Amino acid sequence: MLRDRVVIRSEVDDHVLFKVFEAYYPNKMPEVQPYYEHHHSELEISVIRSGAGCYSCSGVDYEFQRGDVFMHCGNDIHCFRRIGKEECLSLLVIQFEPRFIWTPGGEWFDSKYLQIFMGDNKDISRHIPYDSPVAEKIGRLLSDSLEECRAQRPASDMFVKANLLMILANLARYFYEDLNTKSMPVKTENVVHLEHSMNYILSHLEEELTLDTLAREAGMSRTYYSTMFKMLNGVSVWTYIINQRIDRAQQLLEKTEMSVIEICEKCGFNNLSNFNKAFKKITGKTPSEYRKEFQQS
Repeated sequence: MLRDRVVIRSEVDDHVLFKVFEAYYPNKMPEVQPYYEHHHSELEISVIRSGAGCYSCSGVDYEFQRGDVFMHCGNDIHCFRRIGKEECLSLLVIQFEPRFIWTPGGEWFDSKYLQIFMGDNKDISRHIPYDSPVAEKIGRLLSDSLEECRAQRPASDMFVKANLLMILANLARYFYEDLNTKSMPVKTENVVHLEHSMNYILSHLEEELTLDTLAREAGMSRTYYSTMFKMLNGVSVWTYIINQRIDRAQQLLEKTEMSVIEICEKCGFNNLSNFNKAFKKITGKTPSEYRKEFQQS
């Protein structure tokens, strides 16, 4: 279950910049958890606030305890395999789009930030143990970010952004010896064109989108566009589109009284069956279940 979930959106095109929240699991849950395929296109950093057990990340099982930090790249499958009975499990989470790192004009950024999440570095673990100094720093920065969002003080989004920069810097330092020395081969011109195509996606979600159209918007061939998109975002073009459509659907379910069928059409799905299937795969609930749970909470 989610608590104090805050979504910070772009003022330009309403896409999600950050999601900050606390996730918690009631004490009465059984020790061994049923398998639930949970994944999303955003990058994710989380810290365990309480509880212990086993966390599966991309096929690797990690024993965890309070203070441990976990990272997930786009479309990583992750779930709790086992939760201890002694203490309620809770964790702080921040999710953000990869283009927070690579967006044009981000002179402060280095492709090593991307390599931490989606490079070919097999030595980079998804887990940082609690007794590492960097885990304590990241936990403190995440706590500060959630508090900023709760308080809704002026410029809170800027504080969250600054904290995320500090988290990325700490990760880059922690994994420094495991990172490739060479930067990822990305031309600024191509990055600008890729972001233009992503903005096109966000403003045309209810329409039929084709690879030809998106590649043309980016001024690239279909093959090169698909390769560049996956390299910078960690997911395929179609996975990104589906995730953005489901995010739009969640927003409409929360803030409007539109019917599920109307939302299905508004979010670019050609039939209700495909919509329900995609929605449940990403959120774990049907649209109706999601709306009911949101209204109750």
